[in-house]
Amino acid sequence: MNENLIYNLFNREKFKVPLWFLRQAGRHIPEYYEIRKKEHNFTKFCLNKDLIVESTKLPLKYYDLDAAIVFSDILMIPWAMKRNLRFTKDIGPRLDPMVPGETMIVKNVSITSELKPLKEAISLLRSSLPKSVSLIGFAGAPWTLACYMIEGTGSKDFINTRKALWSENKWFMELIETLTFYISQKLEMQANAGADVLMIFDSWSHMIPNNFFDICGINPVSKIVRILRSRGIFVPIIGFPFKAGSSIIKYSFESEVDCIALDWSVDISWANSFINKDIVIQGNLDPASLIPENSEHLQKNVLSILDKMCDRRFIFNVGHGLTPDCKIENVKKVIEIVRNYKG
Repeated sequence: MNENLIYNLFNREKFKVPLWFLRQAGRHIPEYYEIRKKEHNFTKFCLNKDLIVESTKLPLKYYDLDAAIVFSDILMIPWAMKRNLRFTKDIGPRLDPMVPGETMIVKNVSITSELKPLKEAISLLRSSLPKSVSLIGFAGAPWTLACYMIEGTGSKDFINTRKALWSENKWFMELIETLTFYISQKLEMQANAGADVLMIFDSWSHMIPNNFFDICGINPVSKIVRILRSRGIFVPIIGFPFKAGSSIIKYSFESEVDCIALDWSVDISWANSFINKDIVIQGNLDPASLIPENSEHLQKNVLSILDKMCDRRFIFNVGHGLTPDCKIENVKKVIEIVRNYKG
C-alpha cells in the first residue's frame, strides 16, 4: 500500500487524518532566518533552487507532517510579467500598479523558462523527500494576482481593483484570462517536475463583488483545472477561496477542485453539511490559537474539528498561514493530538 496519507485520502477510503500546515516553513522556526540571510533579495531567494529546497525541508526537521509545500511566492507570476516586484521589510510586496485600460497586458511570457529554478527545486525535492510525504506545488488565483497587480500592494478594500472591474471590465477580464493561462503553465510545470498535489490560493476572494464571483472566482479556477486535465495532469488540486463566505458552497461544486480549504471563520459543521460531498475538506484551526503558551483551549478546539469531520475525507490544517509568533511546542501538540485521534 502507498504510505502517503494524502494520496490515500484522494484515491482510497478514508482511514487516517493527514495533516500539514499553511506557511509551515515560515518565520516561526529559528533556522529560517539563517537560511533567509543567504540571499538579501527575497525575489532572488525564490529563484534560488538550493534555498527553495532548504526552506521547504525545514519544517520536516521539527514536525511529523504528511506534506511539504514548496517554498515560493504567489507573486512570481507578476514578477515574470515585468511588474517590478520587490519586497520591503515590515511592509510587504510592492509592484508597479497597472493602469486599467492603459497598461498593456504582457502575453508572451514563458512561465516555465522564467521560473526554471522552481522546477529544478521541485525535482530535487521529490527525489529526496520520503515517498510518504506529499510535495505540494501552488499558485495564486487569477483574482488575487490581479488585485496585487492593479493596487501595487495589499489593500484593506482593493478599491482600484473593484473599480476596474466595473469601469474597465473588458480589460479586466482580459487580465484574468491571461493570468489563468500563466497559472495553468506554472501548475503544470510543478506537477511535471514532481509535485503530487497542487493548491490554488485565492487570498482576496472575499473582495470579489457577489455578482462577479462566478466569473472572477469560480470560472477561472475551473478553467485552470480543465486545462491541466487536458494536458494529462491528474494530481489532486486544492482550492482555497479565503473568507469567501457562503460562496464556498457553489465554489465546491463548480470550480472542479478535488479539495476545498476552509479559513478559520467558517463554521465547519455548516460547511460539512453543504459542501460538495465528493470532494475533500481541508482546515481550519485558527493559527492564532497556536500563539498562547499553555492554552487551555487548544486541545479542545483541535478535537472539536476532528469530531465534526470524523465521517468525512479530511486534511487537518490551519485556516491560514502559521504566524511568526506561533509556538513550536503548540504545533507539536496539535500533531500529537491528530496522530492519536481515534474517532
